[in-house]
Amino acid sequence: MKKLRVLNALTIAVFTLAFTACSNDDDNSNGNGAAEGQLIATVDGNDYSSSDTNVGATFFNGLFNITALNPTTNEVILVTVNGAAEGTFDLGPDNGGTAVGSYNINGENAFLSVAEGGSGTITITKLDTENNLASGTFEFVGTRELTTGETETVTISGGAFTDVFLTTQIGGNPNNSFEAEVDGVAMNPDAINAVEITFQGETTISITALNNTTNQNIGISIPADTEVGTYEFSSFPTSGAIVGQYNPDLGGSGSTAYSSIDGTITITAYDTAAGTMEGTFEFTAGDFTGQNPETYEITNGVFSVEF
Repeated sequence: MKKLRVLNALTIAVFTLAFTACSNDDDNSNGNGAAEGQLIATVDGNDYSSSDTNVGATFFNGLFNITALNPTTNEVILVTVNGAAEGTFDLGPDNGGTAVGSYNINGENAFLSVAEGGSGTITITKLDTENNLASGTFEFVGTRELTTGETETVTISGGAFTDVFLTTQIGGNPNNSFEAEVDGVAMNPDAINAVEITFQGETTISITALNNTTNQNIGISIPADTEVGTYEFSSFPTSGAIVGQYNPDLGGSGSTAYSSIDGTITITAYDTAAGTMEGTFEFTAGDFTGQNPETYEITNGVFSVEF
């Protein structure tokens, strides 16, 4: 279940970096060391910094996320807290999967604070939904298992963020359309977005559809070099893969992201110059690790988006 919560955090991260903006003033600080609109940390003794559009926060339906990218080093730091408020929260493996710290570099497998041997805390000192600002401090030890069976560790210390812009609602592009049924029931999303994201030289079209009333969310990630045609979904975001995700309650107490374990998508029209894409899709969403038997059938999917 903790792996699925991490997948949910990665879904939130797409929202965070794609739809937030923040101010940056290197001469202002609230005393935690980070300037306004900035996230800083030390990663295994090396300085880390992210600011401007490369850092953002979201808070909706009780789920808080702070995501930062250092575009020079391709390092990503992400911290997610379910049931968030101003206060201190445990990021370690015994927190029941309610919070997680993650560190990733160059798109490799992430170091997780909830993995065995991990630990950490985050203190949210400001969660201002009126002025849309978030501040806090954090630290965590993340671990990951190598293919050799050995465990690798990273230490994130001195983490701090000051007055990072906080998104509390997800709006949609009125020119976009998206339809799908979940187990035979129409999802009826009211916030539909598509963005073009470039990371490590690879560009991806990320389509997200959210029903702000039910908090149902469907996301589709498509490599930008995909041509018109029919393709199979993959279960995990690797180079060249098309991945679908479904979350029945994005940000809720039972928030879990399910990945496409099978299914197909057909790109019917794609204009790279105009930045538009149309297509149809269907997939079965489930736990690709096989630990959770629950699945959802996503059918009659149709979309038309601009990015």
